[in-house]
Amino acid sequence: MASATVVREMLLYMLWADRLMLKAVREVSPEDLTRDAGISFGSLLGTMVHMLGSQRLWLSRFSGHPIERRPELADFPDLSAWIHGWEETASGIEAFLAALTPEQLAAEITWVDTEGPVYSRPLWQPVCHMVNHSTYHRGQVASLMRQLGYEPPPTDLIRFFLK
Repeated sequence: MASATVVREMLLYMLWADRLMLKAVREVSPEDLTRDAGISFGSLLGTMVHMLGSQRLWLSRFSGHPIERRPELADFPDLSAWIHGWEETASGIEAFLAALTPEQLAAEITWVDTEGPVYSRPLWQPVCHMVNHSTYHRGQVASLMRQLGYEPPPTDLIRFFLK
């Protein structure tokens, strides 16, 4: 099992890296933010919305109040809406993090997947998945930013630990 200290650090890392990403994408023009890049979620904004929607979905499962669907691009159609949504979600993650106990991390959580199956795992596993999922897509955001001529921030985990 992952220790509570490690899980907390991973969540803090995710929030830190998301904040750096947010600071960098503020420099991206609205046209570049929504430009279809032919990727899984269409655009830079589409990828960021997927990240945010997934964080909201997992957080709702962790709290025991699952939402019916993962938020989509229509829910956050521009950077301003995304920022507002991210700030709300980050506050929820911070509250979750502050109350997290080793006992909760070891306890089973059961959820219904977006595709229908029901799963049960110790809480620490889906929490680590949420962090990893965000890291994966943050890397896609960084690549897209480079392709569009912008400089993404370095968000490697070791940079978080060295700060």
